[in-house]
Amino acid sequence: MGLWDELECEIVAPNVFQRAVQAAASQRPVSRVLGRIHQPLDRAVAGLSGGRVSATRPLAGLPTITLVTMGARSGERRHTPLVAFPLDGNIAVIGSNYGSDRTPGWVYNLRATPEVEVEHRGRTVAATARRLGREAADSVWALAESTYAGYAQYRRWSQGREITVWVLCPRDA
Repeated sequence: MGLWDELECEIVAPNVFQRAVQAAASQRPVSRVLGRIHQPLDRAVAGLSGGRVSATRPLAGLPTITLVTMGARSGERRHTPLVAFPLDGNIAVIGSNYGSDRTPGWVYNLRATPEVEVEHRGRTVAATARRLGREAADSVWALAESTYAGYAQYRRWSQGREITVWVLCPRDA
């Protein structure tokens, strides 16, 4: 059983409010602001709910996990809320950083230490991250873009930066 199934993640159709939030979030000025406030907001909501809820799920209707990595330079545990997608029963995440021209810190952390934890709805599972090749990454991108139109924008806005896609698999697999 893969992580997606084990953690009971799911993609659900967004409601009218969530579609409006997604439409606004896929605009560059809003995306830039979200890039600054999203993670602190998600962490606060997750902290208040004991990790059972994130801000992203009720606001935008997107499936989320919290990726726990070891800081590449600091050696400290880093908690990063991310939108998640299914890939062969496991979880795929995209290093889009809201379309920024900068690679997100969690990607550097995965490169240095691929052993991670994945938190979802109050559960934590040990996992290993692996960078996907072009073909598998393209299939994740297609799903991401069909789930949230902002991902198509992120590719354009990233100014040619290679956006990596990672799969998270149970560590014992």
